[in-house]
Amino acid sequence: MKNKIILAFIIISSHYPIITLKAQTLSPQVIASAGGFQSNAAGSLSFTIGETNTQTLTSANHMLTQGFQQPYKMTLNLKAYIQGYYQGGGLMENVLYTQGVAPFASDACDTIQIELRQSGSPYSVVSSTTQVIKTNGTVTFNGTAAAGQAYYIVLKHRNAVQTWSANPVMLTENTLYDFTTAANKAYGDNQTEVATNVWAFFSGDINQDENADLLDMSILDIDVANFTFGYFATDINGDGNVDLLDAPILDANVNAFVFSNHP
Repeated sequence: MKNKIILAFIIISSHYPIITLKAQTLSPQVIASAGGFQSNAAGSLSFTIGETNTQTLTSANHMLTQGFQQPYKMTLNLKAYIQGYYQGGGLMENVLYTQGVAPFASDACDTIQIELRQSGSPYSVVSSTTQVIKTNGTVTFNGTAAAGQAYYIVLKHRNAVQTWSANPVMLTENTLYDFTTAANKAYGDNQTEVATNVWAFFSGDINQDENADLLDMSILDIDVANFTFGYFATDINGDGNVDLLDAPILDANVNAFVFSNHP
């Protein structure tokens, strides 16, 4: 009986082909019976008609939307230096560590706010996110924005002058904008040279009124007199202490009438 069962299995198997399984291949494309695309100076709208249910699935490098519209995952990588924190050799101070926020030394410099603004008046904020800029000046924008549109890139730091990109930047699926290579990467050439051909945002706007002036100097003087240390904007060089070493950069920028320059 056992031999008959084996023989029957061989006979049945010989009449059926071997099936090979292959993984599904996905490619971004739109299949829709109706839809359209409209744009103006403020933005754009792309749409399809007939979708009843969609779901977006994401990973670190990919995005898949179930439905007709297949968006791209936009990545914006930035590089910038802050004048007071720049140590040389392409690196800034590990401020989160020296000012007592982080328990261990790392490649984290400090938090910075990144905004994307409309390319035309009134230059409204389209998206904003706060990230940690690394000691090598790199930071990735993690907000939301439409690829194929141009925006001003605005960086704000707690003791630096607010700085805008020289012009609106067209965003693609992967965009890199490096402020550090030239003064004219910032609107109005509003940067300072901290090393040969290395440019940084002006430090010293402690009260964030878009100027480095005597109002900032008075705040610094008070903290110096009080022997302040820790996570304070008045620690302009980022060494963890507010002292006379922070004054020279602010003095120079006050005397140079440094202020934020943008449309």
